[in-house]
Amino acid sequence: MRKIGLFCGTFNPIHSGHRLIAECARDQCGLDKVFFITSPSPPHRQDQDLLDARARHEMVLAAIADNPNFEASTVEIDRDGLSYTIETVEYFQELHPKSKVYLIIGGDNVQYLRDWHRSEDLFEKCHFLVAPRLVSSSIGLDITEVRMEVDRKCLEWRGSRMSIIDFPGIAISASYIRNRIKEKQSVLYMVPTAVNKILEEKGYYR
Repeated sequence: MRKIGLFCGTFNPIHSGHRLIAECARDQCGLDKVFFITSPSPPHRQDQDLLDARARHEMVLAAIADNPNFEASTVEIDRDGLSYTIETVEYFQELHPKSKVYLIIGGDNVQYLRDWHRSEDLFEKCHFLVAPRLVSSSIGLDITEVRMEVDRKCLEWRGSRMSIIDFPGIAISASYIRNRIKEKQSVLYMVPTAVNKILEEKGYYR
């Protein structure tokens, strides 16, 4: 059976941590392809400095162009109205009917999964791959906390499938990138070189 990974996010902007998470997930689970799905504006988040979705998608395309195992998708950008993860999962299940779907999420989302739209359907339709959030922030969870939270959720949602992605933590976040840009500091290598070029040429987040 083919295995595909779905990595949904605002990617505001995409950075080196995103690519590392996706590659470690691909390698760990033997995924045939990881789809980077740019979200227009997630229902649970209202970022004041959220760049236009097409501009963010352009940077995603640039960031993953050198990896044949990665592919970018505009399925959520193209969808009218609010976009929910369960709809994206079902879209890819229809597109790849003989594939097993793995959903890559950040560890800080685990505790809120029960509140996601049609969460029970999500637990039935895909396997969650959880990336510990190793960024120093008030909402960040370290790997121990994430593992404990995953264990609790697996007990609470019997039959649900969750695994923690084994990857070397990288203390980079999109908000950190944006703040450095606002302060006119370099973000080269924190973001892929191709993304850095776009940021500099178009002056995003300044």
